[in-house]
Amino acid sequence: MNRLYGYRVTIMVGALSYSVGLILSSYVTEVWQIFFTHSLLTGGGVCITFQTMVFFVGMNFKKSMNLGNGILFSAIGLGMLVIPLICSVLDHHFGWKAAIRIIGALCLHSVVISALIFRKSFNPYMQKPTAVELPEKYDNEEEEDFDDPSTPMSNSEKDSTDKRKEESGDEDIEEKDDKKDKPQELVIVNPRPPNKFSCLPLLRSLLIFKKYPRLLVMTVSLCFICVGYSGFFVHMIASSKYRGATDFESAVIFGVFGIGNLVGRLANAIPLYFKLISETNLFIISIFVVTVCMAIFGICQTFSTMLFIASVIGLFFGMYIPQIPSIIRMIVPKDKFDKAYGLCIVPSGVTSIFGGYIAGAIYDRTGAYTLSFFFAAGNYGIVTTILVLTEIAMKCRCKPERTRLSSSDDSDVNAPVTAV
Repeated sequence: MNRLYGYRVTIMVGALSYSVGLILSSYVTEVWQIFFTHSLLTGGGVCITFQTMVFFVGMNFKKSMNLGNGILFSAIGLGMLVIPLICSVLDHHFGWKAAIRIIGALCLHSVVISALIFRKSFNPYMQKPTAVELPEKYDNEEEEDFDDPSTPMSNSEKDSTDKRKEESGDEDIEEKDDKKDKPQELVIVNPRPPNKFSCLPLLRSLLIFKKYPRLLVMTVSLCFICVGYSGFFVHMIASSKYRGATDFESAVIFGVFGIGNLVGRLANAIPLYFKLISETNLFIISIFVVTVCMAIFGICQTFSTMLFIASVIGLFFGMYIPQIPSIIRMIVPKDKFDKAYGLCIVPSGVTSIFGGYIAGAIYDRTGAYTLSFFFAAGNYGIVTTILVLTEIAMKCRCKPERTRLSSSDDSDVNAPVTAV
């Protein structure tokens, strides 16, 4: 949609989708209807709108891309803290149906903002016209001198032209010479519009994994991350209550997790902006810390320890999430960022469905949440191992090339002058 219609139309379609989905959700009478109104329309619209902004930052921000991603992803954390409070106030005064309708109407602000920010003609994916040189190039362009038509011909030039006329019998030889002596012209050729309904581009886009193997590593890593994240997030509150926390204390644990998440999303760009650490190293460190803390959360028994560990997990959650588009942007060129990011996100979205179910099944079999959180932490541990091994392999692969380049440089330095 972004490639065909641009940012403005895509955001408008997404905003209308989740606004209509929320409003229709207030009229449902059966559970299956919620899957259509809320899960499909609302969820799909939110995804379309937010991913469009991720594409915009990745395609148009250069030096401040990390800062842009930090602000963009922190808006989600801020919304998760503020919107539930607004919903509770609206529910108290107007009821839950009216509250959902009001929130659905307020969501139309994205339509107005996209119309104000993006011009109708702004589409960075459209190809620019290409210039084609006609006719053929001269062999000796530097030695060619073009005559000024206003300058009269010399006597020698007239004699040579008359002699050529007599030999060839061609009266139009002067016109041919004039055409030959004209400089080359540039003809603007518009590119052929892409086929909007062909499935071949979708199949060809999968070849990007062959050209950029690190993108495949990132995709597999995100699949494991989403399994672990959904397994932890779904059962965090239930496990707190299982270990003796009250409803208020469980809400505080969730709130601290959200605050840490917001702070991490806002603060992740600071070390990157001052070049204290790279995006990849920050991503790996954050994943490792989440792995350790998530395993510790499974064995915590007191409210204070669960509160502290939840805040640390939320902090490093917020640290690594904005790095995902930045790392993908480093792997692939700018014109392929949107396809690469989409190919990474879609499989991880599918695998996130199973994390909560698997963690719940482990709890049903064991009667405790300890192994459930160990399962979630294990997925993050797998990601840490994959990324570390990938970085080691990349460095080992670069060493022979550097050695070969250095040896060739030394041979050039020590070579005799006659060989230069």
